[in-house]
This record gives sequence, structure tokens and C-alpha cells, in this order.
Amino acid sequence: MSTVSILVSSFDGLSDCWGPFCHGLVKYWPDCPYPVYLIANSKHFENDRVSVIKVGEDKGWSRNLLAALGQIDSKYIMYFQEDYWINEKVNSTAISDYLSIMDREGAHYIRLLSFPPPDQDFPLDDRLGMIATEASYRTALQIAFWRKEVLQALIDPEETPWDFEIKGTERSRRYGEGFLCVKPLGDDPYHYGIRYVCTAVNRGRWSKQAKLYAKTEGLDVNFRNLPSETWWHEYQRKTSVGAAAASLVHKIRRVFRYLQQSN
Repeated sequence: MSTVSILVSSFDGLSDCWGPFCHGLVKYWPDCPYPVYLIANSKHFENDRVSVIKVGEDKGWSRNLLAALGQIDSKYIMYFQEDYWINEKVNSTAISDYLSIMDREGAHYIRLLSFPPPDQDFPLDDRLGMIATEASYRTALQIAFWRKEVLQALIDPEETPWDFEIKGTERSRRYGEGFLCVKPLGDDPYHYGIRYVCTAVNRGRWSKQAKLYAKTEGLDVNFRNLPSETWWHEYQRKTSVGAAAASLVHKIRRVFRYLQQSN
């Protein structure tokens, strides 16, 4: 039994991400000491670094994840998603330090991206901060160490990953302290964690970052099975003004459809 296992949340519909994910793992974290498990439905994927856990019919993020967790006998889970493509050398010593802190201090969660940033200093390591019990996105699904039993307990089989980040945060409050994340260095939220494409697929569309990664790394990625983000999609996702504009457009369309149906 490994104390920690990497679990890559995925399903057959995003199998085009599996190759780039493994490329980033092997190239930028060649000394990764943990076993890696990839969730699939029924699709085969041949890679020496990854073991595939086939969960059968796709029943959604929550049920797929719970099914896979039930097949892994590790105390800790390092959570990834298939479209988190590592793009810079990973500091294995730092990652090992965080895991040791988690084990020694009984932490439940250590997120390796400072977005959102922590709320308080963590006295035992200047690279880490504490996420307040009342903080939002306390269970954000970025790359993170999880105590496996806590992750399993927080998952609601009916929820999407977006639901989990909101409602799982509410459920996490019963655990009190023990939720940590790396600090930013200036404006850089990745510095003390793992630097990766976040994310290659957004709401069913390939991001520009995914295509830039493939070009930079010389990868032949099949970008034809999904649509691509336009500047408008990216603007909605990255700015508050864009999000507000998208919400307004959505409301106007709903009113317009209602008026059409009424007539």
C-alpha cells in the first residue's frame, strides 16, 4: 500500500486530454514517487506511468470519483484532473514537505495552487497558509492533497464538481481547521506549488492555453472533438465584467424565449 496515490479525475469523453496530461507528468515530474491512477469508463489507455481504473458507465463526476476511491488503498489522495497539464519542473522536495506536514499535523487538505489564497499564516511553514473555516471555495478542486476519508465523506453523489466546490465547502466546516494551501509569491499563485495549465477544457471548450501547450510541447492533440473557446468565452471566464455581461445576455435570452412562447 502506498501512503499517497495520485488520482486523475476523468471520463472517456475527455480522453484526448490523457496524452498531454501524461506528457507533462513524465517530463516535468520524472521523480514523482507516487502511483498514478486515471479514471476512465471503458476506454483503454496504454501508458507505463498510469494505471487505469475503469468505473463502467459514466454516472457523473461524483459517482465516478467515489467508485475509483473505493479501489485505492491509500491514506492520502493527490487530486488531479485530466486537463491539468504540468508545464514546469515540479519541486519534489517541497511536495514531500507538504505531505509530511499533513501527516504530522493531521491536516485534511493542502491545495497546491494559491487561488484563492489562504486567509492566515501557517506557523510551521512559511510557504503555506491556513484557509479559514468560513472561507469560500475551501474545497476547490485544483491540484491538492486530500485525506482520503475526508474527501469521500464530503462528496455528495448527486453533485457536479462545481456544486462540490460550493456545497462541499459548507460541509467542510464541520471539520474545523486543517484546510491549507500554498501562499502566492507576489502575484504568482503557483510559485510554491505545481505550475500547470488551469484548465485545458472550460465548460466543454478547449482553452487557448491548451492549444499553446500543445504547440510549445510539440504534441499532436486531437482538438476536433470539442469546440474551442473564443475571446468572448475567455472574457466571461476571466473577468467580473465579462461574467456580468454573460449573465445579462442569458437573462435577456430567457425573457425573449418566454415572450416567443407566450405569443
